[in-house]
Amino acid sequence: MTTMAPDRAGPRPVTGPVPQPVAGTVPRQVAAPETARRAPAPADGPGRRADGQRNDSGTSDSGTRAWLRRKAVAAWMNVLIAGTAAVTVVTAGVTAQRPWPEPGTWGIDALKLFALWCLAFLPGWLYVRFLDLRAKALWSEYVLNLHRLGWDLPWHLPMPPVASGFYHRWEAGTHGRPADNIYRQKFEAYYGRQITSSAPDQNYSVKSESLFPVFLATAVLAVGWAAVLWDTRFVTHPSGPWDVMKYGFLGAYAFVTSMLIRRFFQSDLRPSAYATAVYRITLVLLIVAVLHQVLGGAAAVAGHAELAVAFVVGFFPLVGLQALQRVTSRALRWFVPPVTSEYPLDQLDGFNLWYEARLTEEGVEDMQNLTTMNLVDVILHTRVPAGSLVDWTDQAFLLTHLERVDRDELNRLRSADQPAVAGRAPLSGAQARLNLRRVGIRTATDLLKAFSVEQERGERVFRVPDGLEPPLPADQLRLLVTVLAAEPGLAPVWNWQHNGVQACHRGQRR
Repeated sequence: MTTMAPDRAGPRPVTGPVPQPVAGTVPRQVAAPETARRAPAPADGPGRRADGQRNDSGTSDSGTRAWLRRKAVAAWMNVLIAGTAAVTVVTAGVTAQRPWPEPGTWGIDALKLFALWCLAFLPGWLYVRFLDLRAKALWSEYVLNLHRLGWDLPWHLPMPPVASGFYHRWEAGTHGRPADNIYRQKFEAYYGRQITSSAPDQNYSVKSESLFPVFLATAVLAVGWAAVLWDTRFVTHPSGPWDVMKYGFLGAYAFVTSMLIRRFFQSDLRPSAYATAVYRITLVLLIVAVLHQVLGGAAAVAGHAELAVAFVVGFFPLVGLQALQRVTSRALRWFVPPVTSEYPLDQLDGFNLWYEARLTEEGVEDMQNLTTMNLVDVILHTRVPAGSLVDWTDQAFLLTHLERVDRDELNRLRSADQPAVAGRAPLSGAQARLNLRRVGIRTATDLLKAFSVEQERGERVFRVPDGLEPPLPADQLRLLVTVLAAEPGLAPVWNWQHNGVQACHRGQRR
């Protein structure tokens, strides 16, 4: 059985690079690799004939079931949308005490119904197309990322592909039963056992009981669009809180749809995404309703600016929460906790609001969470590139060891275009970050490579290269290098860099 160090953030990574195979050698086959130890499938099992050949009827039956499953899900979504439209028409018609459709408005009303169906059906349709996912490649990619990170002893990780450079090191160890491997169990708990034990061309099927969030999101979107399209006068003559909430719904729908489309193309579309969409729409409507009471009669919101504010809050709910915090902090003084972190994720290079929303679902809300997260779980649960996660972690280790940065101060220093003098007194967080960036240092490993030397036992000793002016005061730079060199969380970052693509020099034989 796989053994791991009892670490809160997950197994302790193994430091040091994994040896690469010698160029020109061919990986030798072992007598009983992990896949060969499994019991062979029955000769007359599904998809196989008694002679071991592929059974085309099994393949066609599987394809027929997948086709019927997609059709059934699409039919239920259409029923939800049609029911929502019917209830809206009846309720609104009785409330307004006027017939529907009114004489002479048949064409416009038919167009509204068609728009309602399209806009409410689109997000759920993405999941219908996602029901059958070829996820065997996800398993291979997950295993290779584990070996490249050096997250555990190689023989405690799942078997890597035979053609990879990690296979020889894995082969040299003692292996337990594949079913007892904790990393395999994590993957199977998220994607199912049929992936790790299936053929490369077998599809991953989503269970029907996990479709409830999809149906719920479809119903919520249908209700929202029915309320928006029933009376479109809010576009030209908006008035009242209901019209403001409609603009908030439009902003939330724009964000939710963009997020679902991105996750569809990244093979990361899960039922939890639709539960998050419902939560976001509900949160936005509540924030907009409260903001209307606060800002509706304020002189600062002139004309139709409140409608634009509602749309922006739909896209960025955090903006609305910050506005409410500023208003309530005057009455509640110091009892209102801060909404934003002192080390927000959006200060990292390559980070955007889509990645921020995705990592927030996994509990990673600031740089401190990023440096202490279980990297294996985040790689498994999200389709964020592993290289990006490693680079963001590398940046976060450096920035969290510096003083917090105020954006206004950082922008002022950048506009001044004058580097702070590295005297004896420690520099502020903004000055230190700007000085490091001006000499090309953006991550913790960049700083260690530039101002430390690795010893034989893997320890790093502070050293300033000859002729190089230190970007920070000597004492501050030495202490920063010493602390980062002893940081165990950087071990996966070093392993990822050492186990990457090997450089091929011009004089080297290929």
